[in-house]
Parts: sequence; structure tokens; C-alpha cells
Amino acid sequence: MAHAQTQFENFHSTILLGYDESSVLRDRRETLLNDLKNNISKDAPKYETFNQGSYALYTGISPIEGDPDMDIGVIFDCAPKDYPDPLTLKKYVRDALTRHNRTVKIRRPCVTVTYFKDGEATHHIDLAVYSVNGNGQTQLARCRETDAKEDRIWEPSEARELTSKIIDRFKDNDRQQFRRVVRALKRWRDNKIGHKNVPSIGLTVAAYNWFTPKYDSVDGKPRDLIAIRDLINQMLSNWGFSRLVVNLPVAPYCDLFKRMSDTQMKDFKERLETLRNALNEAESQPDTHEACKILQKQFGEDFPVPEKSSTTKKTSSGVSVSGRSA
Repeated sequence: MAHAQTQFENFHSTILLGYDESSVLRDRRETLLNDLKNNISKDAPKYETFNQGSYALYTGISPIEGDPDMDIGVIFDCAPKDYPDPLTLKKYVRDALTRHNRTVKIRRPCVTVTYFKDGEATHHIDLAVYSVNGNGQTQLARCRETDAKEDRIWEPSEARELTSKIIDRFKDNDRQQFRRVVRALKRWRDNKIGHKNVPSIGLTVAAYNWFTPKYDSVDGKPRDLIAIRDLINQMLSNWGFSRLVVNLPVAPYCDLFKRMSDTQMKDFKERLETLRNALNEAESQPDTHEACKILQKQFGEDFPVPEKSSTTKKTSSGVSVSGRSA
């Protein structure tokens, strides 16, 4: 029985956002925050910033086709009623960040700053704009410049609370395995489906709901293959009549897969079933080399396949795998 744990961990190290990529994003973030501080209109209210998204959750991966990203929240010290047209605040952010070496665009959920090299996007940073209502709940500015006034809205959005919930869901080794599993699923998604069709936050919250840490009952070592397979089984068992519904555990409590079409959802399910079957097949292999060949077809070329000569150790078929409480 092959679990390929060494290969799963090496794969995880490979798909992590590289040091150079992370360093560039951090540097860009600091530059943008300084520009925001120094150039924002004097008419704008005070604000504070925080990291959000996969960077804050430590679940980011290096994208297959480049253009890594980072998400920043900008919370203005005002209430929605003070700015009934949220576009006003987004324009303050856009105007403060506009420079010759980058493009700044107001999108419906955020303000996106994109950097280019030789005409190709190299990375981008999304800045979500918030206010705070009378109950202390953050409200996200959802609007484009082209939206009619009635479509420019403030929407409840508790990004900081979401980050805390997910980070605190597991501890220590369980937390590390959770992050490896999420990153592996995201790379599988990129390899088999495409980044835009299945949202990363949907996969992350699905893992928040249904991931269970898995360790070998004899030697106590993690078993990522089993953890991924069991998570997929949980996702499939929670499938409704034709869709998987994964709601945010914080406001606005929306279905994170709601924008997927029925055709995309059907394809997603079929590909999850194929991945689950491949994981079962890989586990049943007596040789790690053969198991990893199966896994590489699912996770992509970055999943390592050891030489046959280095796969002399085989996991005993009598070893069971157990979960460890979070």
C-alpha cells in the first residue's frame, strides 16, 4: 500500500508561492500602502488596512500561468450611510494608487492594481474597500464605475472574521496538513479545471467544513493522500440534487459556488470522482513509483515520481490510518 507521503510533502514545497514571488508581492504591498497613505484625497476618511484571502490564510500557491496575487482590505472609518454611493471611496483608492508603472481598475468587488512586464501581467494586488455599520460589521463596497447608482451597494462582508475562523479551525500539525490539502486541491483544480471555474475560497471553506486530519495509526506520520480522499468523499456525500453548496461561515453567508453553471458543477463533480478513484488506485499500489505516476496525472507535472530504484520501501497493507482530533 503506497501513501507517497514524502512525494506529497515535496509537491507541497514545490507549489508554494516562491520566495521571490512572495518578496515581490510584499514589496508591492508596502509601496501601495505608502502611496495610499501619501496620496489619498484629504476628503477621504481615515482608514486601516489588513491582509485577507489566501495570503492571510497561508493557503496560496504559485499559479501555473503566472500572475500571483495578494488581497488587502481597506476599512474606512465611516458608516455606509455616510457614503451611500460606495464608488466615492473606491475612487479615492484608485486615484491614490494610479501610477505610470501599473494599471489600476475599479472592479465590482475591489480595486485591482496590475503590474506588467513586456506586455504580460506579472502579478496583481486586489484592494477591497469597506465601511463599518452601527453594529460594528464591515460592509464591502460592491460597484463598478459603469454600474447604475441603484446597483452600487454596501454588502455585509466579514473578511477578518473569516480569516480568524479558518486559521483557528485546526492547530499545530493538523493545521499544517489542512494547508497542504487545500494547496493540493487548488493545484489539482488549476491543472484539471481552470482557476476561474471553481473559486479557491469555495475549496478552502469546503475543507474548513469537512477536512479531518489523518495520521498513520502505527508510526503517527501524516497521510495526506487519505486526508484528501476523505475530504473529497465528504464533498461528494454532501452534494445536493445537482449542486454542491458551500456557504461562507460569516456574513454574507452566501453559497461560494453559486456562480458556477450547472454544466460547470457537473464537470466539477465528475472530476472530483475521478480524483477520488485515482487516489484509491494509487493507495492500492505496492510500489510508490507506480502510485506517483497515477497521482501526477491528477496533480500535474510538479508532483514528483521517484525512480523505481528508490522505491524499495513499501507500506504494509496491514497498517491502518486514523484521524486525530483538531
